[in-house]
Amino acid sequence: MGASEKSRVSKRIAAIAESATLAVDSKAKALKAAGKPVIGFGAGEPDFPTPEYIVNAAIEAAKNPANHRYTPTPGLPDLREAIVNKTKRDSNYEITVDQVLVTNGGKQSVYQSFASILDPGDEVILPSPFWTTYPECIKLAGGVSVEVFADESQNYLVSVAQLEKALTPKTKVLLFCSPSNPTGSVYSPEQVKEIGQ
Repeated sequence: MGASEKSRVSKRIAAIAESATLAVDSKAKALKAAGKPVIGFGAGEPDFPTPEYIVNAAIEAAKNPANHRYTPTPGLPDLREAIVNKTKRDSNYEITVDQVLVTNGGKQSVYQSFASILDPGDEVILPSPFWTTYPECIKLAGGVSVEVFADESQNYLVSVAQLEKALTPKTKVLLFCSPSNPTGSVYSPEQVKEIGQ
């Protein structure tokens, strides 16, 4: 393709950056393949076999013709119900099946959420440190990231005062994640309530 020809990808796609996590992971794998001793801290990929009962359940599911059809858009009803039960059991948080949407993965669900609610120029308050996927999904959906930084002295948890200071007339979304990805810091129930108000 000549310099004067149009790019094969949109300006929107060309503007997003490569995933830093995947870049580090790729470098670590290349070094490991070259025989270098490497401890990878990139992608969270297990280095142990899948438990046998999960393998067996997957085999049985693959044998069932009912699983060979298109699924309902929000996901299989049994899976959505299992997610409701797990959320209650593990987080003691009440949700209903109609609040559960099954996706192919985290990046897809983050992007689809932003694409569904952001208009060009809408701002997303983004507590930092954050998962490197967030700003790229925000940008791809036409939004603008407004980073609010919390350091070690704050246990990487932003305060309500910091969030309020970041608010503008263009603010449409607060991306709130607890436990934090990547720090693992957890907001207390009181902090969550205060932020929610």
